[in-house]
Amino acid sequence: MFEGERRVAMTPESAAQLQKLGHDCLIETGAGAEAGFSDAD
Repeated sequence: MFEGERRVAMTPESAAQLQKLGHDCLIETGAGAEAGFSDAD
């Protein structure tokens, strides 16, 4: 990571896959906004 970098290493689809495997995913509010993902996704 670099200072000011805004990338998120998880998509809504990958979070759903991890949840199906029994994992909990905690994602900061607005984390995916720059990548076009809303909190509702």
